[in-house]
Amino acid sequence: MKIITHKKVTWHYFEENNDDAVKKLEKDFAFHQLDIEDVSSGPQQPKTDFYKDYLFAIFHFPGYHKEEGRVSVFELDVFLSEDYLITVCKGENSRLRDVYQHINSDDEYREDMMGQGAGFFLYKLLDILTEDSWGVIRKISSQMNDIEEEIYSEETTKGTVWRIALTRRNLIRLRRILNPQLVVLASLVSVDKPYLKKSLSLYYDDIQDTLNRLQAITVGNVEVMNTLHNVNESLISQRTNSVIKLLTVISVSLLPMTLLTGFYGMNVAELPFASHPNFVWMIFGALFLIIFMALVIFRRKDWV
Repeated sequence: MKIITHKKVTWHYFEENNDDAVKKLEKDFAFHQLDIEDVSSGPQQPKTDFYKDYLFAIFHFPGYHKEEGRVSVFELDVFLSEDYLITVCKGENSRLRDVYQHINSDDEYREDMMGQGAGFFLYKLLDILTEDSWGVIRKISSQMNDIEEEIYSEETTKGTVWRIALTRRNLIRLRRILNPQLVVLASLVSVDKPYLKKSLSLYYDDIQDTLNRLQAITVGNVEVMNTLHNVNESLISQRTNSVIKLLTVISVSLLPMTLLTGFYGMNVAELPFASHPNFVWMIFGALFLIIFMALVIFRRKDWV
């Protein structure tokens, strides 16, 4: 645990929810046991619990794993009172770590973040982490642009289908992160408690507006990806039909020759023209003429 105190506000910063963190919370604070269980357990859904003396809230923020190419979720468990803010991290978040180091090393920045009370400090942290979500949106948008260019340049491969599926999964995860977060922020906008004054509602409403924009863009990206998926499936189907059409034309073209070889391949005496070996070349000539005429007809009808 790391602690920073400025004026009447103390920030207790837990980088992970290990046993030491849970024991520290149980020993030094009189939090409800259900809140302690939420902190010590695995990932929880975003929520807010308002008590007389403190607020317990769970927030989710999207992140992006470059190595795996997927959207991840960072959970932040928060205890807020009039004179302290406790944050417990579940997962890695370099942005929050940078904020702590900046506050710890810069007096002016510390005053800007913590100088107006714990409730305002919570707003500043949430605002920073929410704004950081734009990076995930931009990354997914860049992937969508690459997929679109790949589809319409007719250079699609098996990897294109996989990239479409991966991007759609990322968008689904992003929506699952943002939707509950909107509900949590709405509850903070309307609250009026000693540790979260009504005057702060405008600030939290600003975060809610940002989340609404993130959500609207995500919904639009989902529709775009559905369209790109349908276009890609149509192009794949068209190419498959072209291959089947070509194979059908070849099969039909060879059908007369197959019929001829099957007819004269029978072990039957006195077949027509069987006693005239040179007549076979006339028959082959007639068959090639038929095949040529069939191909011309297919071409005129735009079948090949």
